[in-house]
Amino acid sequence: MRQTRPLLARPSVAFLFLLAVVVLGGALALAVSRQRQDRLHCATGPAQWIWLTRDIGEERAPLRFWAARDFDWGGGGTGPARALIFVDRRYELFFNGASAGRGQQRPGSPLDLYDVSRLLRQGRNQIEVWAESPDGAGGILFLLALPDGRAVASDRTWRVAGSEPGLVSEARPAAVWGRPPMYPWGYPALR
Repeated sequence: MRQTRPLLARPSVAFLFLLAVVVLGGALALAVSRQRQDRLHCATGPAQWIWLTRDIGEERAPLRFWAARDFDWGGGGTGPARALIFVDRRYELFFNGASAGRGQQRPGSPLDLYDVSRLLRQGRNQIEVWAESPDGAGGILFLLALPDGRAVASDRTWRVAGSEPGLVSEARPAAVWGRPPMYPWGYPALR
């Protein structure tokens, strides 16, 4: 009578089994690490990188445009209304028609932080960002933490147009690049 060896006693099968365990273990460790990195480094929570368009042509050209988002706030809560923003390259942030800040950033730069509590009002509010890139490529990452614990984040609900009046007449949904970390910006951090 022929005696059979257990399946894992065969060297080639045992090697493949061990290799599969190592690969799956590595993938699990990477997923856990990514979640931890997101919690530790992603100061912008659910915010996504947005831009005017996904089409960045071979011939790079300067680009200026507006991005906007309206939201309602019923009041309540304690603490400040804090806006976190990163725009690759230049921007000006407007909140309910008033300038809240401006800046210039590059990959590796920290997020800019603005207290917009004095500009926040009960009812309808509007955030506008004027963005400029010398070569047409870039990204906007934005998170507004409201006093009541809610947040307004950059995502596909934002509208974009080539001019401020265009936000009313010719706006379209923002192109979404994705969530941090994204090349070339990684995880923009607070100062």
